[in-house]
Amino acid sequence: MFIYAVVFLTTGAFMILIVNADEGSQPWITLLVRNHGIVFVWHLACWMVMGMFSNYYWDLFNMGKGLESVQVGRIVLPLLVSPIVFYPTYNLWLSSSSQSYILFEVIAFQGGFFWQALFTKAKPLEQSPVIPWSVNNGARNSRATTVPQGPELGR
Repeated sequence: MFIYAVVFLTTGAFMILIVNADEGSQPWITLLVRNHGIVFVWHLACWMVMGMFSNYYWDLFNMGKGLESVQVGRIVLPLLVSPIVFYPTYNLWLSSSSQSYILFEVIAFQGGFFWQALFTKAKPLEQSPVIPWSVNNGARNSRATTVPQGPELGR
């Protein structure tokens, strides 16, 4: 958690320096400005993870439980799916011409908070679907219900 806080605060401070930089800025700030995409992607990822943690604590407190009920495994699960959740936000930022960084921070937080919405409907099928145009449809019962052919048709 300490590393997360350091990365979040550092990338946030760097973003403030990048936004307020001008031609007379220090050389290292100019380097940050040239590479602002890398800094901002890390900052967006931190916002998304904060949204995931907020969702976990929101659910925990709504169940009437306290911090003593925190389960590390339940917190790790959103982190495993975080690349899938982050990818749409990242692509939206790349394709946008907006200079509003706060907009993408809010979208990243929202994507993290509602990460479960992406996976609630994604579940395994309970039975194999019957596709009427498939070749193997009903292949298990094909021997039991054979259609007579040839001379047996007339009888």
